Amino acid sequence: MTDVASSTRRFTFSAGHRYQVDAWSATENERAFGRLTIPHGHNYTVDVTVRGPIDATTGMMMDLAELKRVVAETVVERFDHADLNADPLFRGKVPTTENIAIVIWDLLAPKLGLERLARIRVFEDPTLWVDYEGA
Repeated sequence: MTDVASSTRRFTFSAGHRYQVDAWSATENERAFGRLTIPHGHNYTVDVTVRGPIDATTGMMMDLAELKRVVAETVVERFDHADLNADPLFRGKVPTTENIAIVIWDLLAPKLGLERLARIRVFEDPTLWVDYEGA
């Protein structure tokens, strides 16, 4: 029997956004989102959890330096100091913490594999986070 483990690596980036549904009037957006319609930013923390069998030779389930490289190139470099509303991945989507988690999953799944990617946790601040484990 092969042992299976999961590992989590933490990343950070700072980005700006505002909540707005383009098809709605300013009044409708303000009613739904309040002050979140004003451009503002967050220092996001993202935990990426991977899982898999532990290699009997290396004792690792994944080279976490490789995970660091993939997430840095795919997520951090793309979103750090960015306006999330301007990113094509958020076209037609409100860049909520929930949607940010889904977008990050969708970016990483092809690179890490669905069998390996276990969870994305996005912290908007220390009191608010979202977990996403794929659809």
